[in-house]
Amino acid sequence: MDLFNSPVLLVEQPKKVFAVESRYTVFNGQGQPVATVGEPNLSGGKKAMRFMFSEYSGNTRHTLHVVRPDGMPMLIIDKPFALMTPKVQISWPNGAPIGAIQCHFGLRPRFTLLDPQDRQLGEIRGDFFAWDFTITDWQGVEVARVNKQWEGLAAAWFTTADRYAVQIPYQLPDPLRSLVISTAITIDVVLRENKK
Repeated sequence: MDLFNSPVLLVEQPKKVFAVESRYTVFNGQGQPVATVGEPNLSGGKKAMRFMFSEYSGNTRHTLHVVRPDGMPMLIIDKPFALMTPKVQISWPNGAPIGAIQCHFGLRPRFTLLDPQDRQLGEIRGDFFAWDFTITDWQGVEVARVNKQWEGLAAAWFTTADRYAVQIPYQLPDPLRSLVISTAITIDVVLRENKK
């Protein structure tokens, strides 16, 4: 099962001391790698700025490239510089927009899934601790879940600090499917990067 049709995706961020780059590996439910995510064009100057101002690194721009294990590009996740509520753009490798994930801060984290014309496709709602998230379509029907402490295969062999399971029980149409696939990385970059 690949990134676009696996019902469970396990997203792992390797634990590193003084990490300034966002890096992730995505596995299917059987523990096979289906994608890597990183910032290939991050300059030395940006790395230095993130290191020196690490408490503000979550506010900086993150342009993440999602690629298959063979190096084939799949998605781009672009979080702009933002002090409060970033709007993360999701696009195809050729730059064609898929949609966006708009963050809304409050007592519980909430995100809106938008198509390229900014029409709402769905919503992500988190619990108070931002560990469990429910993803619904525009009609309010649950279509996926993101969980920071999944008790399946991940509990047995993941040993890093940041790991998420994205559970997608239905075959969703695009652009909703690609936005749902991008949620765990978006949640981590928006809510957790500035706490690392």
